[in-house]
Amino acid sequence: MRPFALAILTAALASTASAQSPGAYSLDQGFIKFNAPPAWPVIMQKTEGDPQFVAFQVKDPADADSGEATRVTVETRLLNDSSNFQPLVNRDVDKAKQMPGYEQQAEGVDATTLRYFANSGKTKYEYRETWYLNGHLLVHVRCARPMLDKTSAQWITDYNAGCAQIMTSIKPH
Repeated sequence: MRPFALAILTAALASTASAQSPGAYSLDQGFIKFNAPPAWPVIMQKTEGDPQFVAFQVKDPADADSGEATRVTVETRLLNDSSNFQPLVNRDVDKAKQMPGYEQQAEGVDATTLRYFANSGKTKYEYRETWYLNGHLLVHVRCARPMLDKTSAQWITDYNAGCAQIMTSIKPH
């Protein structure tokens, strides 16, 4: 009987470890799952009620002197009716277009992603946003980084890959 209990305990621990692997996140009781780079620290999180979200701060060495911060957020909202999805996306897009210095970047961008530049205070930011409908949940991913002169090309490459990782892993299949 003991070896059987040990086998069950080992299996339970293994499944717990894989469910909490570094960089794996979930919202809405596990209905929405996604992956983010393990090095990105979570700065805010709300995983109960509606809406739910996870916010990451992506450390750019160039941010230290500027006081600016690179942020990535994943938010979900429960929709009573999935026909509300497009009006909510349109509202968010219109809100983005009202930001000071708004300039859309259309070249080389996936059709499901809104990529643009806008000012936050005196600093120009690059934004990348996408929205998905998964069942009755609106899923919104937003990547925002300040356009700083000292940011290295390697950091930008890694940041872009991390944003793409979240957007790809969260996309309904």
